[in-house]
Amino acid sequence: MFRKILVVEDLDSIGYGIAIMLKQELGVKEVVLSQYCGDAYLKFMKSVHDQNPFDLLITDLSFNEDHRVEQIADGKQFIKKIRSLGHQTPIIVFSVEEKPAAVKKMVQTNHASGYVVKSRNGLKYLKQAVESIYNGDTYLSPQISNIQKKKEVFEVEDYDVRLLSHLSNGLTQDEISQKFNQSGISPSSLSSIEKRINRLKDELKAKNTIQLVSNAKDLGLI
Repeated sequence: MFRKILVVEDLDSIGYGIAIMLKQELGVKEVVLSQYCGDAYLKFMKSVHDQNPFDLLITDLSFNEDHRVEQIADGKQFIKKIRSLGHQTPIIVFSVEEKPAAVKKMVQTNHASGYVVKSRNGLKYLKQAVESIYNGDTYLSPQISNIQKKKEVFEVEDYDVRLLSHLSNGLTQDEISQKFNQSGISPSSLSSIEKRINRLKDELKAKNTIQLVSNAKDLGLI
């Protein structure tokens, strides 16, 4: 079993519950708790520097704001920072967030080894996730395990995310066309962008651009 695990969770009751489960039910020797992502990052980097690294990270995605100003505000930024430095330490996301797009991004883009939805049986599934990852597998809790099994008819691409992000920032189609052209993003023609927006409206069940952006945010696409 993993020897040393870092748990990043801002709620004491949940953090202590995870720690007890890891120690008593899985026999983990050392569990370190952190309520802040910035603090967790420093602990992680110190463990690497001291050549005594964590074997596994378990983190929530959303953290309540308080009086402290955090450079790493949430679990998404924490994971992205760890991965951007090339560290491949297994990471389990333990979050109430279960939107398909958000889960896929964590698993595919940020290479999370496991994703467990906080629920009544959350600790049970988290235990299963730790065991699975220790054995070299990946894990998705039952609520979301069908996400990767289903083949979607319409797959949102990076191009679509850029397009939706520009729309959410208030850019016109003409301005987006110019930006794409300047950045070498293809297709960049006004007609191509208009067609793509219309297709996105159909797929995301939006009647206009405002609703399109709103629906994209609800799905965790932007």
